[in-house]
Amino acid sequence: MDAAFVTGGTGALGRAVTRRFLGDGYRVAVTYRSKEEWTALEKEHARHAGEGALIGLECDVTQEEPVRRAVAGAVERFGALRVLLHLAGGYRGGQPVESVEEKTVRGMIELNLISAFWAAKHVIPHAKRAGAGRLLFISSRGAVEYYPGASVYAAAKLGLFALVQTLAKELKKSDVTVNAVLPSIIDTPANRASMPDADTSAWVAPEQVAGLLAYLASRDAGSTSGALVPIYGRA
Repeated sequence: MDAAFVTGGTGALGRAVTRRFLGDGYRVAVTYRSKEEWTALEKEHARHAGEGALIGLECDVTQEEPVRRAVAGAVERFGALRVLLHLAGGYRGGQPVESVEEKTVRGMIELNLISAFWAAKHVIPHAKRAGAGRLLFISSRGAVEYYPGASVYAAAKLGLFALVQTLAKELKKSDVTVNAVLPSIIDTPANRASMPDADTSAWVAPEQVAGLLAYLASRDAGSTSGALVPIYGRA
């Protein structure tokens, strides 16, 4: 049975991805910061959790040592990891560069880019050993289309794409592929609350993103690496 390591697995997208991969027969290790969110996810998948197919690992993904420990904990429980699903990230924008604060710059880059380095670094050896390893990252449409006030987010997500393409070349001779998925607006409660007048029918459902990730994680996707795959819906 394949095993996946999921960062950001307790958010709206993470819950959909966790649900899809458990349904596809994976064992899933989810990192979390909020105990309340993890408890809710564990309750939703009580059978899988009871069988040991779903585990939670408290982890600050912006720091290397907690990520190393979380990956080691997942391998200890599952014996192997074939897939990384790096969903952790976040947006804090709306400010031009001339007024953006240092804590915003550092926080956004640490969460959206540096976290990806640590996740990749510590999962790669296990993905190599498992065979048909897959490293998958959530980037954003904002990595290729730029808007006023979103400079830090855009820089971090574009940096993530550079990381993905570099990793794809570094791992070219292995059986590990590396790709990023580029959503537009995902239909989540938080996005609905922040954009109450938007046409949500044009947005991308979390389940659609999960389905794309499921294909890219499959052994059928072995010829795709270094790609930034758009999933825009009609937005």
